[in-house]
Amino acid sequence: MDYLCIVPRIPLDDKVEIVESLVQGGGPAATAVVAAARLGAATVFCGAIGDDGRGLQIVKAFQTEGVDVTGMKISKGAESPAAYSWVDNTSGKRSIVWTHGSAVPLAGADITAEQLQDVDVLHLDGHQTQAAIAAAKLARSCGVLVSIDAGTVVPGIDELLELSDIVIASKKFAEAYTGTSCVSDGVRKLFFGQRKFAGVTVGKNGSIGFDGENYFECPSYQVEKIVDTTGAGDVYHGAFAVAVARGMSWDVSMRFATIAAALKCTELGGRTAIPDFETVERLMNC
Repeated sequence: MDYLCIVPRIPLDDKVEIVESLVQGGGPAATAVVAAARLGAATVFCGAIGDDGRGLQIVKAFQTEGVDVTGMKISKGAESPAAYSWVDNTSGKRSIVWTHGSAVPLAGADITAEQLQDVDVLHLDGHQTQAAIAAAKLARSCGVLVSIDAGTVVPGIDELLELSDIVIASKKFAEAYTGTSCVSDGVRKLFFGQRKFAGVTVGKNGSIGFDGENYFECPSYQVEKIVDTTGAGDVYHGAFAVAVARGMSWDVSMRFATIAAALKCTELGGRTAIPDFETVERLMNC
């Protein structure tokens, strides 16, 4: 659950008055799944929460979007995950602090082959790592594409990357993991194993991709005003997965994801302004 507020400036050892605030479901893979649902995909989310009020809000937010929540693991007497974000009113940039809470993490046994029936893409975010590895292995055996949002270098990330068909990393992750600040070199270094596509998101500078032969550059999509960048990367991942599942090429999928992520930034919250499929499709054709 995200607790967000727009402020005139992000204070340090100081006080400022909140301009606008919002409580909304959040999380990398969770917001990606909501984006996919908003864009017309049938979706299911597997995660771990507590039975506290926050956990109930998280589940209700998924259900409102039509996301299947039968894969949620609920721990009695536990605290659900949360993030607190301060958004700069001028730039839309934000600072975030977060907690896993105290819910029991997903285990590998919590993911079953039945859950992957009729699934086109399994999307992971590096959290719930052991369950993610088990799910990726199972997905591979079922012929399901495995996608990962590589945002943080965590224990087990090497195995997760090895198991992923689609790796899209933040610029910060790419630099830390590959040891190079050159984005084009970094995206090529992320292409290994049985990879089908590697990408790096570069914020206002768009994104780049590599499929083993072709190098793609996708500029950012300009919107009238950026209000909040929270969740932009998450929406990019969800939209990219939808585009790939619909059979779009890598470069077209990047453009589709870029437009969806940009539109998200026009309002406060990671999920508020996620567009529908028709809106993104129309803007792609403009």
